[in-house]
Amino acid sequence: MDQFDLNENIIARLGLQKLPYEKRVKMLEEITDIVIKRVTLRLMENLPEAEVATANALAAKPDELIAFLSSKVDDMGALFDEEIAAVKQELFASVPVPEIK
Repeated sequence: MDQFDLNENIIARLGLQKLPYEKRVKMLEEITDIVIKRVTLRLMENLPEAEVATANALAAKPDELIAFLSSKVDDMGALFDEEIAAVKQELFASVPVPEIK
C-alpha cells in the first residue's frame, strides 16, 4: 500500500472525507507526529543512559537525531510499521462502525 492509499484509508475509516482538504492534511500531520514521537520514545527506552544523553543533545536537530536513533536499531522501517499499525488500531477502535442494513 503506498502512502496515498494509507492516507485515504485513514481518512475514510475515521469518516473525515467531508472535511476540507486543509483540515484532512492537518489531521494526517498530527497522526504522523504521534507516530514519530512514539517511535522516538520506544527507541529512547532501550538506550543506555549515555546514549540517551547524546539523543537529548540532538533533540534540536531532528535530522541528526533520526540518524543517531536509526543507527541504534536493526530495522527502523519495521519499528515505524508497528507504531503505525498500533496508532491506526487505537484510532479505529475509537470510531463507531456504522451498521449495514
